[in-house]
Amino acid sequence: MPNPIRTIVPFLILCLAMMLTACGVPRSTATAAQAPLPYKKLIANAEVETKAGNYAAAAENYRMAYDQKSKKKNILYKAAELFTRVRDYKQAAEAYQFLETDESRWPLLGLQYGRALKQDGRYEQARRELALFLEAYNGADRPIVAEIVRNELAGIQLAREQQGKESMVDISRPGRGINTGGDEFGPVAVAGDQLYFTSTAGGQSRLYQSRLQAQEWTKANVPPGFPVIAEGEFGTGSLSADGSVFYFSICSGITGEDFTNRCEIFRGERSLNGNWSQPKRLSETVNFTGSNNAYPSVSKDVDGRTILHFASDRPGGRGGMDIYTSVQITADDPTQFSNAIPESATINTVSDEITPVYIVAEETLYFSSTGHPGFGGLDVFRARRKLGNFQAPENFGEPVNSAADDYGLSITPGGAAGYLTSNRSFEEGKTNTTETDIFSLNFRAGRAKLKATIYDNTTGEELGGSEVTLLEVGEDGRAMEIGRRIFPSGVYSFDLRPESSYRVIIRRKNYQGKEYDVKTNTTGSALYGQPVFLRRSAAGSTSQGNRPPVPISGQNQGGSPPLTATLPAPVVTNPAPAPAPKSGNDPLAYRIQVSAQKAFDPSAGKYEAIRYLGNLLGTPIPGRSLQRITVGYFTDVAAAKKALAEVQSKGFPSAFTVKYNDGKRHGQVKL
Repeated sequence: MPNPIRTIVPFLILCLAMMLTACGVPRSTATAAQAPLPYKKLIANAEVETKAGNYAAAAENYRMAYDQKSKKKNILYKAAELFTRVRDYKQAAEAYQFLETDESRWPLLGLQYGRALKQDGRYEQARRELALFLEAYNGADRPIVAEIVRNELAGIQLAREQQGKESMVDISRPGRGINTGGDEFGPVAVAGDQLYFTSTAGGQSRLYQSRLQAQEWTKANVPPGFPVIAEGEFGTGSLSADGSVFYFSICSGITGEDFTNRCEIFRGERSLNGNWSQPKRLSETVNFTGSNNAYPSVSKDVDGRTILHFASDRPGGRGGMDIYTSVQITADDPTQFSNAIPESATINTVSDEITPVYIVAEETLYFSSTGHPGFGGLDVFRARRKLGNFQAPENFGEPVNSAADDYGLSITPGGAAGYLTSNRSFEEGKTNTTETDIFSLNFRAGRAKLKATIYDNTTGEELGGSEVTLLEVGEDGRAMEIGRRIFPSGVYSFDLRPESSYRVIIRRKNYQGKEYDVKTNTTGSALYGQPVFLRRSAAGSTSQGNRPPVPISGQNQGGSPPLTATLPAPVVTNPAPAPAPKSGNDPLAYRIQVSAQKAFDPSAGKYEAIRYLGNLLGTPIPGRSLQRITVGYFTDVAAAKKALAEVQSKGFPSAFTVKYNDGKRHGQVKL
């Protein structure tokens, strides 16, 4: 028996296909300055344009046909629905207002009219129409309809209360390097100076990239080495933290956002030379047959497992699109994920929830919804996890949210900035709501992070395989190595502490090295780092190269003074951990067991001296009320031996080395 909520909801919520960007390719409009076409020709044109996906043109033809025969109310209703579909809320509301409630044909007309007014920003009129509709509506589904209408009214009240309040977020609209006359959506913050996004500018939904240079975004182009999507359209994607794996959706139909499509989620890997592998489809547990599975977002849990959040309209949810979570099962086959679990009713509603992003460090889920009280259509919300459960979502407020549709939030590493998809009108050159654009956000509170990109100075392409070393410089000028990694892509990143000084050293075989200094601010958020362009070395060496005289500050802080401390020799160095145990050709890895304890607090001060060695984990010991406390992963025996000596000298004399084979623990070993 069909789920009654799923049967009713499509008629209640104006399916996201009527609200989101990708309901069509560049939209044609009715030809101006021509003699009026006869009624039958206009109707025929409207039907043809509808089948072709040119919904704006179809709506115009229906509206003009109604102008000739104003008794044909069903024609006006078709125009109103199509105007809603292309998110022309003003014309939709103007059409709905001339229709009278007809319970047999348009039982939800008052809800549709009220929503069009709300998304056009006419809150007082919307409140009145929605209240009148709720008072008069007596359909069998009144309990569900009443819940939806009260949610809309609560959103209007919230918007009115927010008006005039000072915001901690600045919003701007990037220029033509990103936004065009087509639709742009699905921003992915690769680094502070690089952005991936989806655009329909060429008549097809494709992945593009742009770089920020001298405060201007470069003309977008397809990322080098990214495979051509032969069948279907590119939807939206999510990069792994190290930039080496890309999860994304491929959809049927006109664009990757149209919810009349069917989307599936794939993954691709980037090699050190920058080329991407052919996409591999994730397992049926994610790509449920016959359902729309879209908006993937990946993160890592404390055990290093890949966590996938995505949206789906599969059976068993609360209604519309719901948010689900799945975990990668094995490293041997990265396409295999566990059964997807829907988020609780705290998150998922009878309407739509999409574009989830989970920030592990904050234990916070960001997502967009039409089912929680919002300012218009889709609004951005955040829900914090406490004691394993998500708390009630908070509306992000203005200016992140508007009367239009706001979704696809992407936060840059460090939390200082972000990007957003919205079809709102905007004071700087955007007067319509029918076009979806990407907006930049600058948050005034967050975290500190080093993240930027390494390029080949000659070709301008990303340079994977570089070794990046991070040194923390003390007040006496001496430096301690706190991290060293080889990054598979050109993007490099490290977490930083406030009010601290650092040196970044970049080396790559056959290239001249680079160094620069960073000083973090005492408080506030910032994303630190600078794009680095490496020159090839004629001798094939990895020489130091010139050191920039001025450090790079956080983007939202307006610059930092140069460091005055000098770096004496020799530099104190520590062994560099590998990111995780490897499998396949190099299955052996080692981890240092620090101790065994009943309770484990990874933030405790006693671990500060060994934190640089890698991630600290506490895992239960079977049959005992104790946890093994371990740190780091090492694929090199010499590095593991050196790390053990470091741990033992830092207050843990009983520490020992543990061997892993294909990710499985094989107990204590003596190296």
